Amino acid sequence: MHFFLYECLTRYGDCYQLKLKSDTKQFLRSLEMFSDEWKQYNPRKKINRYGLSITSLDGNLSGIPDLDSIKEYNIKNNLELDEPDFNKKTEVYPFASEWLDPFGEDIGRTHVIKMGPTGMFPPHRDEYSREMVSFRLFVPIEGCNYPQTYFILDNKPLYFNHGYAYFINTCKEHTLFTMSKQSVFIVANITLSESSVDTVLSNMLVS
Repeated sequence: MHFFLYECLTRYGDCYQLKLKSDTKQFLRSLEMFSDEWKQYNPRKKINRYGLSITSLDGNLSGIPDLDSIKEYNIKNNLELDEPDFNKKTEVYPFASEWLDPFGEDIGRTHVIKMGPTGMFPPHRDEYSREMVSFRLFVPIEGCNYPQTYFILDNKPLYFNHGYAYFINTCKEHTLFTMSKQSVFIVANITLSESSVDTVLSNMLVS
């Protein structure tokens, strides 16, 4: 069932823009009240990237373990956490609600990521399993396009309209690298369900 649902999303492309939009300048102003809450993203790797939880395991902003590598955290602590488990809204959530509210209870681990010069995500895939439980939405907020930032998906560069949500097929190899003073974006994990897939399909910008 999950494979069929994911195929419903990818049949329309590996990256496409949705109608879900919000004011990025207002969003960035709202984040200023959380200036002391940013945490090192994936703290085992000393890369210039920081996260701020929009949802978390307990609704708090500690970043533990929602800004860690879930796979590595599970191995270390003998757990079986997955993206949908991180569904408690933090106090950051209301400022991202225009992008996320349409997905209702299907919102899983979601956070803002901020990267400075040399901030990067090396080439990787987000899934290696036969069964998918969630899919990724990407919301570019600031400094996410060439020549400031390179987002390469399956050897193809992506270009975004800031402030809009995008479906991205992150099962394909992708990498992200910035030379910008500040690159900011939201990564949302959405639980695969008939409802969440219908929400994406009904909000495709070009139908």
